[in-house]
Amino acid sequence: MAHATKCAAPEDNRGRDEWMTVIEIQEYMEASRSKAYDLIWSGEIDSYRLGRKLLVSRASVDAYIESRSGRK
Repeated sequence: MAHATKCAAPEDNRGRDEWMTVIEIQEYMEASRSKAYDLIWSGEIDSYRLGRKLLVSRASVDAYIESRSGRK
């Protein structure tokens, strides 16, 4: 798995402050590449473009998963 870049976050948010690539999202969600891009392009998961690299925060992916699982 590729190295995820860390952003500054409080200690109690550790694990939810990482930025992931599309490949890492695929592995994390066990989803196809097209599903990962569909979620990004539809706006269901927030993304950030850094040059040619597309990054997504783990918190955004977790929020999407929680919204789909029915947990609050």
